[in-house]
Amino acid sequence: MTNQHTTRCFFGCNAGNGFHTFFNFLPRLERARIIIVKGGPGTGKSTFISAVGETFAQQGYDLEYQHCSLDPQSYDAVVVPALKAVVTAATGHHVFDPKNPGAVDEILNLGDHWDTERIRQHSKEIIEINQEAERLFRKAFRILNAARQFLANVEDIHIAHQDPRELSTVTECIIAEALLRSNSEMYGAERHAYISSNTPEGTIHNIASLLRPETTAFAVKGEAGMGRTKILAGVAEKAKLLGFDVEYYHRPIDHHLLDHVHIPALNLLVTTQPDELSTQVIEESFTLQGKKTKRQTELQDEISENVARYEQTLSLAMQTLAQIKAEHGVLEKYYIDSMDFDGVKKRLAATIESIERQATISKQAH
Repeated sequence: MTNQHTTRCFFGCNAGNGFHTFFNFLPRLERARIIIVKGGPGTGKSTFISAVGETFAQQGYDLEYQHCSLDPQSYDAVVVPALKAVVTAATGHHVFDPKNPGAVDEILNLGDHWDTERIRQHSKEIIEINQEAERLFRKAFRILNAARQFLANVEDIHIAHQDPRELSTVTECIIAEALLRSNSEMYGAERHAYISSNTPEGTIHNIASLLRPETTAFAVKGEAGMGRTKILAGVAEKAKLLGFDVEYYHRPIDHHLLDHVHIPALNLLVTTQPDELSTQVIEESFTLQGKKTKRQTELQDEISENVARYEQTLSLAMQTLAQIKAEHGVLEKYYIDSMDFDGVKKRLAATIESIERQATISKQAH
C-alpha cells in the first residue's frame, strides 16, 4: 500500500444542548470490529489508541483519528476503514456500549491495571474534582446555549430573506457539474460526524485533513440563515440517489446545521468554510445574496450586534472548557501514579495482533 492518508475529526462536540456525538464511525457498520477501551483519566486510553493507529499507518492503511473535544491533542478513537476496525475510548460523556458483544465487538478495561487501594487513598480529592468538573460542564453548556441564541437572532433575519430560487439554482449547478455518473443501483449510505469542534483552544477546524491530491471542492458562502445547509443537504441527497456514500460534517454550535458534505468515491467536497482550504482546491464558489430589501438593510446594525455577542459568548465558553481541562489534568495524576503501564502495553500488543489476524482472515476470504 502507498500514499497512506490520515483524516482528523472529532469524536463529539461541546454544544448548547450538552456534549453531542453521533457514534458514527463508518458509513456501513455491519460486521465492523469495534473495540471499546474503558478506564479513568490518565490510564493511557489515548496513547493506546494512538499506538494502534501508528501500527496500521506504518503498514500503509488509511486512518481516521477522532480527537477529544476537551483535549484536542488526545484521541478518543481511531478507525481503519479498510479493515472495518474501530478502537474507541468510552468513559464519562463518551459512554458507548457494544451492539454485538463477543461477536464482533469487545470491551477492554484498562482499570484492570490500576492499583485500586492506591486510588482510594485519594477518593475525597477525586470526588471533589469530578463534582467541580460536572458543575463547569453545566456552566459551559449554558454559555454555549446562550451563544447559539445570538446566532439564532441573526438566522431569523436572513431566513426571512432567503431566495428559494437562488438556493435551487446553486444546488442544481453543483449537481450538474459534480455528480456526472451513477455509482450503483443501491441507495447510498450516510455517515454523520464532526470535523470541527469547540475546544479549550477555541474552535478547531480539521477539514483540510480530509483532502487528497485529487480532491475538488465547491464552496457555498453566505451568512447564517441564508440556506447553506439546505444546499449541502440537497447535493447529498442526490448523491445518495445515485448510489454514492455521503459523509455529513456538522456545525459545532448546532448539529442540525451542516458545514461540509463529502463524497469519498468522487473525491468531492461541498463546503461552507472555503477559508479553511487552499484556493487551488476550490473548483467553484457560490455566494448567497438572498432577497435584498430595505428592511434587511435597516437591520444590519442588529445583525452586527448579535454576531459580536455570539463571538464574545463563544469565547467565554472556551474559557470555561479550559477550566475543565485543568481540573482533568489534576485528576489524571492520581490515576497515572497508580497504573501498571506494562500491563497496558501487553493488552495493546494483544489488541494489535488480534486486528492483524482479522485483516489476514479478511484478505483470505476475498
